[in-house]
Amino acid sequence: MNYPGQFHSQMINILSQYGNASGVSDPLWTHWEIESLKHAFAVRMNLGDPEFVNVTRVLADMLSPEFAEELKESIYDNMTFDPSHYGGRWRQINDHGTSHLSVIDPQGNAISMTGTVNGYFGANVLSSSTGIVLNNEMDDFSIPGNDSTGLPPAPPNFIRPGKRPLSPMTPAIILKDGQLKAVVGASVGALIIPATAEVLVNHFSRGMDPLSSVMAPRVYHQVPM
Repeated sequence: MNYPGQFHSQMINILSQYGNASGVSDPLWTHWEIESLKHAFAVRMNLGDPEFVNVTRVLADMLSPEFAEELKESIYDNMTFDPSHYGGRWRQINDHGTSHLSVIDPQGNAISMTGTVNGYFGANVLSSSTGIVLNNEMDDFSIPGNDSTGLPPAPPNFIRPGKRPLSPMTPAIILKDGQLKAVVGASVGALIIPATAEVLVNHFSRGMDPLSSVMAPRVYHQVPM
């Protein structure tokens, strides 16, 4: 399970309240990006498979400009805070073995596809019929008692029969008035989420061209770390 649109919307809703980014010093803009990432990651920790967890309120908050305004009011230009300020309670996931593909054909058809074996060599099982290395996506579940980071794992993402794990993969296709504007995605576990969000912010909010939006240095903050 992944919720790229909601995460990106929450981050962009927070940053949009600062107005036009031109004329803002790079360190201050970077600070705002980091703080918005902390808030978005903290809210995301309450998500899980909607067949098992009621995520209606969480998703509504992530899309709400009013909720983003509340979060923006808790961001200070001259300081940061400990994880509890952002609502961080659970352990996040970092994985390996992921790749992404973005394609647009001459007719404007678009594909944004992220694939993964998750950990190194996945489940260490090779399909005898296809030669494909099977993934260990079960590792994306939170595990009770695994609190090596000093924070407990997220109960909404605990393992249950038939349940889908919460994935950080966020392939995105952006449309405006029915017209294709962007196709984006990334790899490297939890780094995927801010990577795609920051590329979109660079292009649509900061006015950078596509290549510069991708090549620009990025910031990262995952609340509990």
